Amino acid sequence: MAWISKLGTAMALAMVLAVPSTGEEVPFKPGPKNDPETCRTLWEGIGLPENAAEDDDERHIVCHTRYVLSHNSGTRTPDWVLEHLTRKQLGKKKRPETGFKPDPSLPKDKRAVDADYRGSKFDRGHQAPSADFSASLELMAESFFFSNIVPQVGKGFNRNIWKQLEDLTRRLITDGTGRPELYVITGPVYRDEDGRTITIAANTNACGKRIVIEMPKRDLICGKKMKCEEGVAVPAALYKIIYDPNMKRANAFIMPNKNHNEAPDFKNPADYLRKFQTTVQVVERHTGLQFFRDLPARTRRPIIEQCATMMFH
Repeated sequence: MAWISKLGTAMALAMVLAVPSTGEEVPFKPGPKNDPETCRTLWEGIGLPENAAEDDDERHIVCHTRYVLSHNSGTRTPDWVLEHLTRKQLGKKKRPETGFKPDPSLPKDKRAVDADYRGSKFDRGHQAPSADFSASLELMAESFFFSNIVPQVGKGFNRNIWKQLEDLTRRLITDGTGRPELYVITGPVYRDEDGRTITIAANTNACGKRIVIEMPKRDLICGKKMKCEEGVAVPAALYKIIYDPNMKRANAFIMPNKNHNEAPDFKNPADYLRKFQTTVQVVERHTGLQFFRDLPARTRRPIIEQCATMMFH
């Protein structure tokens, strides 16, 4: 069958050579993957997060098979990534040996590429982790688009306590308690406009936790480029919202994007994560997003305002 591949390559090359080049970039044209209706089954139970900002032209919805996201052209990262996590998509496949790749469903001049991260000392941090799709190598590979990635501190965070948060989230589905599904929404929290430390006071957090978010030492990464005006924005923190639609309760966390070197002192990672527990409403306040807009107002209000008991222990 190799001749078919060679013939296809030859035909494709001939088509490229036959089309005159104008030297101009072909304008981005949204496709079916940019239509949220394409993946309605992922979000119809709760609604898509809504952004209060007026620059919606800078944002593009991208549907993937088991997650949907809103990509921000200004930061070159997602504002949010939403998963409808089910037991069916969790398996025992190991992380595939695949590279990270630009998302073809985004404007070419507004999407991150591997060179932006190379040499930056930041991890390429999944928002929807590949292990959430471990029943299928194809689904896991689909999580490696840069539209699903933000710069994360590696040591002490992405490879440690944040990974443990992801593990605990999956365990809620596989722990034998009969929980069939979760909605998980993950994304970045960016710097204060004045460059000041963000402090979430205990008396403004229904969970009673004071969370201090220091500004990152670098605002942008852009690999070896001389100028970094259009690099990938570095988050000051990451948030994760875990919603159980059957129990109608949500846990939310905001964790500074730093080395949490004190986390190993806690025998149970849930005890350390509790320090960063907050409400959905606080996440809204620090991201400009609104969550669960399709839920009835009477149902939504306690979900976003109240500090629910932490689902994992």
